[in-house]
Amino acid sequence: MSFKKQYLAKEDELYFIAEIGINHNGLFDLAINMIDKSKEAGAKAVKFQKRNPEYLLLDGVKIEEPTGYLSKNENDFPDESKAFGTWDYPDLRLELSDEQHLELWDHATKQGLDYIISPWDEDSLDFLVKNKAKVIKIASIDTNNFWFMELVASKKIPVIASVGMCNWAEINNTWQIFNKASCPLMFLHCTSAYPSELEDKNLRCIPILQNLFNQDVGFSGHGVGDTGTLGAVALGAEVIEKHVTLSRKMSGPDQNASLEFNEFKELIVDSNKIKIALGDTNKVFLDSESVLHSVLSKRIITSKEIKKGDKLNFSNLRTVVTKKEEGILPNKYYEVEGRTALLDLEKNHIISYKDFV
Repeated sequence: MSFKKQYLAKEDELYFIAEIGINHNGLFDLAINMIDKSKEAGAKAVKFQKRNPEYLLLDGVKIEEPTGYLSKNENDFPDESKAFGTWDYPDLRLELSDEQHLELWDHATKQGLDYIISPWDEDSLDFLVKNKAKVIKIASIDTNNFWFMELVASKKIPVIASVGMCNWAEINNTWQIFNKASCPLMFLHCTSAYPSELEDKNLRCIPILQNLFNQDVGFSGHGVGDTGTLGAVALGAEVIEKHVTLSRKMSGPDQNASLEFNEFKELIVDSNKIKIALGDTNKVFLDSESVLHSVLSKRIITSKEIKKGDKLNFSNLRTVVTKKEEGILPNKYYEVEGRTALLDLEKNHIISYKDFV
């Protein structure tokens, strides 16, 4: 089944999600700018995160006030006079209001982009249900949160779930939850490290996920380079999620594990080239190969004189380039071997079907 074509986009191009996440640093105008940049780069969707601490945290748990500097724009870089400070979770400075999300949602829709949110709690999930989200994205930390997965599946909205920090049994459990609820689900292979190293990407899991669940599989990459993504596409990933930033020099929790928009654009172009190059599994002689074939192809000839009544075989035949159209191609050799010559054939004679029976 093609989750991508049924629930996301029908075209053959890869479905790239620009993970703006929290890289807007809590600034609405910055988020608008990043949506526009995502469209220019060729993304099909933008993705944000949504949390309500009242539902996310245990009653009485103190919310810290992180002192880590948050850049105000792409040219606002921390220097020695600005302390980086500390990060904590959740950082309320990075949260957008419901009203801001709706404005961003509308702006993205007008740009022709899908607006996707990762809900980190039941209140944020209800926001998506209320506003008729096209699809829901589940962060890796919740894919093996079976209570939350039961709740999400009950909403019957198609779900994309990352599988970082999950083992095979947990992934299968989540699949069974959604299957039982008749809620569409697609997995994104993922390594939950910021940034993730090449040796930890384990891209061989992608075809296993495809085969286990007979479903499209995607890739959520948290690395700065493009090697992991290109490898994922070569292995069949149809949906790609990448963190994006206006500049990795900006200060913020995820900025340094993100692609800048010029890099993101190049990655989309290169990835779609790989998808085109993958083609299909129908191994046939292609029209594009005919020119070279006409120059290099050989024909079956006699390697010695053959008398009428002799058997044609390996010892009296060979193949050579004749630069002629007539004759029998070598891939028809077994139609010639063992046959009986109908007439005397001189050495270097180009064999034809009228020469034998």
